[in-house]
Amino acid sequence: MAEKAGRPVAVGLLPPVGVEQVSNGEADQLLATWGHYLGPCSRPFGKQSFVLHIDGRPISLATSASTVSSAVRFSDDCTMPRGELVELARLCTAPGEQWATRVMLRLWREVHARQWPHWQVRAAVAYSQNDRHEGRIYRFDGWTKVRELPASGGGGQWSGRRTEGHVARGPKTLWSWRYDSHIPPAPTTGDDHD
Repeated sequence: MAEKAGRPVAVGLLPPVGVEQVSNGEADQLLATWGHYLGPCSRPFGKQSFVLHIDGRPISLATSASTVSSAVRFSDDCTMPRGELVELARLCTAPGEQWATRVMLRLWREVHARQWPHWQVRAAVAYSQNDRHEGRIYRFDGWTKVRELPASGGGGQWSGRRTEGHVARGPKTLWSWRYDSHIPPAPTTGDDHD
């Protein structure tokens, strides 16, 4: 027997590799089990979760979500409303299976982000926590580094106040993948070398 998103199934009944949409509760359970630093994705609005499995065993997951802010600024002359974007809110891989992170990112970008059911997506966005990593996974996958954002203390409409040392408090980098060629590229600042 193998596990399929936490449920035992006979291995012979599954394809050797696959991606399936799972309930957000199942994804949140995997995020907790695998130790994602932000934990479950508790946003109270649009959200979808997908799991990559091998022989019925969950290996990696990606969670799509509506952006927290009502609009995302790409440059001084380009701001896009939430209704044209989808955010990669969580990307997490089982311990010891780090090779699958890039695979899941590419599958999410090319398949699942584009199938966002709430509106037609013109761009995907993701945020990397600068204290944790430099965002190479996005850069190596061809995403555009939009800009670095200062530390946030939280306390907005969808988050509580973040005390010193909170995992989501530090500066972040905004990354984008544009599906619509009419979105102007982010200005280069010369510091896109991560």
